Amino acid sequence: MTAISITTVLYNNQVETVQKLVKNILMVTKGFEQVDYYLVNNSIDNKVLTSYLNGLDRKHLVHVITPTENKGFGAGNNLVIPILRSDYHFLVNPDIIVKSSNEITNMVHFMDTHKEYGLLSPLIKFPNGKVQHLLKRESTVLDMALRFTGLPFFSKRKERFVNLPDGYRSLHEASNVPGSFMLFRTNIFKDIRGFDERYFLYMEDSDITKKVNAISKTIFYPNACIYHEWQRKNKKSVHGIVQMMNSTIKYFNKWGWKFL
Repeated sequence: MTAISITTVLYNNQVETVQKLVKNILMVTKGFEQVDYYLVNNSIDNKVLTSYLNGLDRKHLVHVITPTENKGFGAGNNLVIPILRSDYHFLVNPDIIVKSSNEITNMVHFMDTHKEYGLLSPLIKFPNGKVQHLLKRESTVLDMALRFTGLPFFSKRKERFVNLPDGYRSLHEASNVPGSFMLFRTNIFKDIRGFDERYFLYMEDSDITKKVNAISKTIFYPNACIYHEWQRKNKKSVHGIVQMMNSTIKYFNKWGWKFL
């Protein structure tokens, strides 16, 4: 019997968004005998959302965890580590859509038959079917500077950074996968102690991929596909830009300043 668990970290999401998400996740995972779905409510001051989540918890549809303080995306995901009892653990953003239970079972089957991998990243598309270029190479200072500035230079390098030359059709090992949807072997997620909580937001996915690859391997698996509505508005604000710069500095301080 394969046991799975899922965590979604919420922050001031619309109730309608969470309703759609929960219905979707419970539907596509109902074929598993043991499923634990954790919703981490990082928006305790949002009374409407908190009331809705408490209702879900009372119905035993999900497990709601409400920290006393919002310490960020990574810290929110880490709250479940002491209580995980699954074989595989999914991290799912609130704006994710899984169109078929086959996508989940295909990912789990691959991990069942390929024990060398500790983390799987599926193909991610926009709702219109266009592939999201989120599968990055290992970050360098130049690559991050090009992303920050948006300058129309080094187009070939920018394409290479998001793996465009290799395409998104072939299965291959990866060094930097997106945090919008991740499938961990649970014992690996526990062994690395989850996310580095020094990142409040941004770069935590790059960091955790490196942590996994230090003791296991990460695989990009295009034979499973999920859809991502990309509700990432914070990155466009001044506050979001400052957060991203701070996280980038922390990342390079930790892993070394590779400039080129």
